Amino acid sequence: MTRDTSDAIVIYGITGDLAYKKIFPALQALARRGKLHVPVIGVSRSPMSQEALADRARASLTEDGSLDPAAYDRLARLLRHVSGDYHDPATFERLRTALEECE
Repeated sequence: MTRDTSDAIVIYGITGDLAYKKIFPALQALARRGKLHVPVIGVSRSPMSQEALADRARASLTEDGSLDPAAYDRLARLLRHVSGDYHDPATFERLRTALEECE
């Protein structure tokens, strides 16, 4: 059996409560174990820079009490952000562009 790998992880609602409380800690845990090697593209309605998304991840991990600086640095380098309305086709064009840039 062969193992397929993902070229990227896309997370819708990356600025929401679920991502803040559960997804960022889980992603950092994967990075800590050396299992996260693909870009993580967060999609949200809120405009946000890549740096602001990384800051939000850090705040999540700090609040959670699980911040591991080395694992966080690996995670932060993989984070990307796409903003837009989920009903607007242009949002998905920006997502396509972000995915293509990851190749």
